[in-house]
Amino acid sequence: MLAATVAFVLAACAAPPDDGWNVEGPPRDLPPDLDRPEGRPGPNGGTLLDASSAPVEHAVAYRFALGHCGLASPIDLDGNFWDAVDGLTAASQPLDLETDPEMINATGGVIAIVGDEARFQTESGSVVRFARHAGEKEFPGCD
Repeated sequence: MLAATVAFVLAACAAPPDDGWNVEGPPRDLPPDLDRPEGRPGPNGGTLLDASSAPVEHAVAYRFALGHCGLASPIDLDGNFWDAVDGLTAASQPLDLETDPEMINATGGVIAIVGDEARFQTESGSVVRFARHAGEKEFPGCD
């Protein structure tokens, strides 16, 4: 079932079969993060953070969970933060990244990186595409 899950991550975003998203095998555990420096106040009232994740192998699926605040939580992977671009539900409908319950809460799934793009598939089958974020990033508070 896990290998099938990874294959769905690739197909759900309507990627052509030759676009480098040929990820196979069961998901792996992520390597431990490096030491995270303390955050500091950001210009918009949030907290500025630097990425602290260890490098990962590209084209390999990893177990991953969104934090308590969903997509508003840091997505720190492969030494960078990541910005959500768009997504699809398991029924291939556009995913509302700001209101869908899976996107605003802690949600488990798998993630893979190829080039400068990452794709995350939730346990229910929704898929989110991410773009690599350069440098530090400000995160809002979350209740």
